[in-house]
Amino acid sequence: MKDVFLSNCEKSFLQRIVSEGHRLDGRNYNESRRLNISFGSEYGSCIVSLGETKVLAQVSCEVTQPKQIRPNEGILYINVEISPMAAPQFEANRQTDLTVYLNRLLEKCYKDSKCIDLESLCIVVEEKVWSLRVDVKILNHGGNLIECSSIATLTSLAHFKRPDVTRSGDSVIIHTIAEKDPIPTVLYHYPVCMTFAIFNNDVLLSDPSFIEESVCTSSTEEGINTGGGLLVVGMNQYKELCLLDLNGAALYDSNIVHKAIVSAADRSKEIVDLVKKIIISDDTMRQKRSKINFADIITSEHMLSLTQKELTIQLKNYNVDDMTSKTERMQVEDDVKSEPSKYDVVPSLPQTAEIVSKKGGSQWIEISSDSEEDQ
Repeated sequence: MKDVFLSNCEKSFLQRIVSEGHRLDGRNYNESRRLNISFGSEYGSCIVSLGETKVLAQVSCEVTQPKQIRPNEGILYINVEISPMAAPQFEANRQTDLTVYLNRLLEKCYKDSKCIDLESLCIVVEEKVWSLRVDVKILNHGGNLIECSSIATLTSLAHFKRPDVTRSGDSVIIHTIAEKDPIPTVLYHYPVCMTFAIFNNDVLLSDPSFIEESVCTSSTEEGINTGGGLLVVGMNQYKELCLLDLNGAALYDSNIVHKAIVSAADRSKEIVDLVKKIIISDDTMRQKRSKINFADIITSEHMLSLTQKELTIQLKNYNVDDMTSKTERMQVEDDVKSEPSKYDVVPSLPQTAEIVSKKGGSQWIEISSDSEEDQ
């Protein structure tokens, strides 16, 4: 992974506006970016967009042998992949520290919290169990990869349905979707990891962007951290704490942690309610035989990489009326008729145009054949 360096002007500017109560994109301290969830044609496939950050998650299953220490439980495996498509500083087919960090946090949040009923994945004790694999791929790195990856992992697991199994004697028959309805994954609770950026040990920003993450975790020229860092809080819809991780400087005030936990409790309930609502609507559409794929999220704004819907920096003294008056003046100037040229283009038929000369502008004299014979 290539290092991304920020200039001292960027660091000082961001720290100054944060201390004054502003953010680059105009959000409040506790305001998060827009969350969108889209499902693919298969069960357990989804794309989660948190602002400009986009993550793809896919769940697959296979029949394997269980572990010796837990012979009646299935297996859950989480794999995170970051390619150069996410950001130019990453390299292909190479594991980075960020990849390992994301893997560990997701495994702690979903495996150690016992949110999945692994015993329901058992087919034959000590012989055959289901092994669930969650592949998380970062499509675009716009900051807060932890929260976006966590929502994608949770949504894909809750949306996934495995094939039904019938045991007859020593043989095991795996039925297709046409033969028997698939079985959904059993989740005891829905944990979500939320990230907070800490500035100067007293300012807490929820859902930080890429530049905010880079500044709060950067060090000064003397090698001393500026009292900032990233605080990750994992919490379910019942306001139960599942994960707590700090990356950066040490905290000197416990009120920051309490404030982050209170904010994460409200945010986690909103996310879980949204995930459940979207899954229910997706099941309704599938029962109606509606076509579901990722084509609906591909728009002209996504295909044109240089077009941007809104400014990345919110101007403080920006007035919309001034801008509209300027555009009206420009339109009035464009409506003023220009001087006519020598030749005017007049459309006649579709996709054709004929050139008509000005009246009195031609100096040609027409001589007919009749006049020549008379002479």
